Amino acid sequence: MMVLTAPLVAQDKMVVWKGSESIIYNVADVDSVTFVVSNQPEENPGNSSGDDQIPDADKNAMPSSAKQLAAKMYAGINIGNTLEAVGSWCEDEETCWGAAKVTQGLLDAYKKAGFNAVRIPVAWHSHESNPQTYEIDPVWMARIKEVVDFAMNDELYVILNIHWDNGWLEKNCTKNMQESVNREQAALWKQIALTFREYDEHLLFASANEPDANNAEEASVLKSYHQTFVNTVRETGGNNALRNLIVQAPSTAIDKAIEYDVMPTDVVEGRMMMEVHFYPYTYALMEEDADWGNAHYFWGKQYDNIYINGVNRSVGANGWCNEAYVDGEFAKMKNRYVNQGIPVILGEYAVMNRDVTAAGKQQTFEESRAYYYEYVNRTAKNNGIVPFLWETPGNIFNRDKNSNQDNSVINPTALDGIMKGARSGKYPY
Repeated sequence: MMVLTAPLVAQDKMVVWKGSESIIYNVADVDSVTFVVSNQPEENPGNSSGDDQIPDADKNAMPSSAKQLAAKMYAGINIGNTLEAVGSWCEDEETCWGAAKVTQGLLDAYKKAGFNAVRIPVAWHSHESNPQTYEIDPVWMARIKEVVDFAMNDELYVILNIHWDNGWLEKNCTKNMQESVNREQAALWKQIALTFREYDEHLLFASANEPDANNAEEASVLKSYHQTFVNTVRETGGNNALRNLIVQAPSTAIDKAIEYDVMPTDVVEGRMMMEVHFYPYTYALMEEDADWGNAHYFWGKQYDNIYINGVNRSVGANGWCNEAYVDGEFAKMKNRYVNQGIPVILGEYAVMNRDVTAAGKQQTFEESRAYYYEYVNRTAKNNGIVPFLWETPGNIFNRDKNSNQDNSVINPTALDGIMKGARSGKYPY
């Protein structure tokens, strides 16, 4: 509490408000006035936590700016196809897309392998116990909290997001859906933020996943969704008043991140990050050849001109998504965001599994992919971009629900590439 006393001069009258009532004094009758300023927060009628007042942030628990916190993330990984899975064909949605239920052992395995950050994609919309009020099923909320706590037990940094979830937000960056989506965005994030309000800076929130915005109008709508996210989280107080927050570029595409401004305003300076994803299509995701081009199985200048059945399957030294392409794409994000004080999260990168055993090229594929992972991690970090592998059951760790689920490393070659790149990359902050 602070008391300030000052003499009054050059005024005939003064008005003092007490509640809604005003009292007028003649200045000649007043020698001085005392102002009493309280630093206690006002009551928050919308605070559903039951607290009478919004607590202040614990600055000791939230010391880092976005740049400082990003610099602490060595290498990141996703718990993919798991808590964001939606479907009615299995009893527990967490396992619908092939994953075993997350255990403390999985997070332990991530840490042992060298990762110190984990992105947890989550479906919330499909777990509303009351769709009219957007109330999240308390059992589901408790389960998400349990998984976050697994990560916290290992002192991992955690990105908690609202993922695809049948596209309720991602497919509705449109004017006609803007009001209803913003209403649900606010309701969901208020519940999430209140649940995790007292967690320290190891926990970050991310507004969405891959919002489908393809023009200026849709980008403007998306920006409103991000603004609702930021406002809602900040209003819950506690450590959320200083929590680092992440927003997504339109379609999490690098070119659209450059073209469209979707960064919301924030009452806190220097606590925002931008997110993009990186999947060069012909190499990372293309399953079959098309009339416009062929799928690539091998990446990197030392893996040039590798033919299978008469078809060149190499990206090669002159390919469109070669080393120079990666350099250029990541440099765009550095120039547009990192150099302006906004770190970038590479929320997803990966290359699909391919079976080229019959051609005698499986080991070459694995080594080439490991080199790609090394190059992406090193180049991302050198440009101020924090890389998170999109990992699903059967990629790096043994966590398929039909396996023995021991969380062991089943692809050491890929993991070695990731960690080699993480060691050699240096953030420019």
